[in-house]
Amino acid sequence: MALAGFACLVAAIAGSVAQAQTMAPSPSLQAISASMRTIYEWDWQRGVDPRMGVQANPGDISVIDDPVRHGHKVMRATIDRGENFSHIANGVARAEVLFPAPVRFAQGGDYLIEWSTYLAPNFAFDSKQLMIITQIHQGSRKGGPAVALTLLGTRYAISEHGGAEHKNVSAAQWLCCADTDRGKWVRWALHYVPDETGKHAVAELYKNDALVFTATHAANAYPDAQDAYFKLGLYKPDWYLQPTDVSSSTVLYGAVRISQR
Repeated sequence: MALAGFACLVAAIAGSVAQAQTMAPSPSLQAISASMRTIYEWDWQRGVDPRMGVQANPGDISVIDDPVRHGHKVMRATIDRGENFSHIANGVARAEVLFPAPVRFAQGGDYLIEWSTYLAPNFAFDSKQLMIITQIHQGSRKGGPAVALTLLGTRYAISEHGGAEHKNVSAAQWLCCADTDRGKWVRWALHYVPDETGKHAVAELYKNDALVFTATHAANAYPDAQDAYFKLGLYKPDWYLQPTDVSSSTVLYGAVRISQR
């Protein structure tokens, strides 16, 4: 994602992009899940799925014991400002895994993505720089993620890109409050219907089973794109270019399940 794109993203979130959001009534998460079939799931018990792509320095993606739930394994993503990221993807700070086929989000499809995140009790928040912690990557197209969940300061933010003006944010919203989530697991679920025109587009984000964001009729796929995919991990492109509050960041991720109607 271009640096200018991140500047636009922060500005858009700050403005709430209220005109692109419709908080329409929605079926419960349980009802949505019951109508879908699982196409992929992974619980980290056997390590990182060998079919996954890894964009990280050695050791920055690992599987460790769950600090809260005995007997569970989780993925650990960590980045440190002292590292050299020049040979990783586009040369900026990241530690991410790319989910393999059949996890591809084609326009006209109807998907449910479920995952969880854990911030350590001493997690340090960066008030100066945004960090993506989960995204739907737009595939072979250039630009911002079709959907991104980020941290900036003690708040989460959700944002979308898509349509002919895919360099612009089509919908975005701040989500409170990441600082109260330290030391506990947070369950996320994204109901996602990609559509470059926005006509049939849906993005509904649930946090701990509660609906916290809805965007309908906001383009959330790139023109002609049928190959968007899911990524977990940390992505912080401005770390070496702008002021920052932190020198390292680590987020843990629990089991993932992706379903399709």
